[in-house]
Amino acid sequence: HDFGHLSVFKNSWWDHLLHKFVIGHLKGAAAGWWNHRHFQHHAKPNIFKKDPDINMINAFVVGKVQPVEFGIKKIKNLPYNHQHKYFFFIGPPLLIPVYFQVQIFHNMIMHGLWLDLVWCISYYVRYFLCYTQFYSVLWTVLLFNFVRFMGSHWFVWVT
Repeated sequence: HDFGHLSVFKNSWWDHLLHKFVIGHLKGAAAGWWNHRHFQHHAKPNIFKKDPDINMINAFVVGKVQPVEFGIKKIKNLPYNHQHKYFFFIGPPLLIPVYFQVQIFHNMIMHGLWLDLVWCISYYVRYFLCYTQFYSVLWTVLLFNFVRFMGSHWFVWVT
């Protein structure tokens, strides 16, 4: 996080390099994707349709503005009046393992973030080389998804 804000070293080149290493090689995500989302968030924190962190319109309505807007426009994609019941089955378990992963790879390919893609692929290569030594490919994939599932729960509750 702090590397992405260029706030650790006096020379921003080191911050950029370590941000790409940490988020790409250690976390399996893309620095460019993180920067784009994070800077939008800081520019308009918690502003509906501006902050990507609260833009969950296809699954949830949040805050004071969205429920009113959805009610006026009679948008009924999902039974939003029951979102308090299905949030725990959709939000925490699927945010990182599914939504973020698809969004990250889509963003890297569509915006030509090839260096980020290389860093991200290095994470998966390292992960599979490490764990397939001890487990089969199937158990390695299951472990990967379990870790992402648990991390997703933590991330949703903290944020």
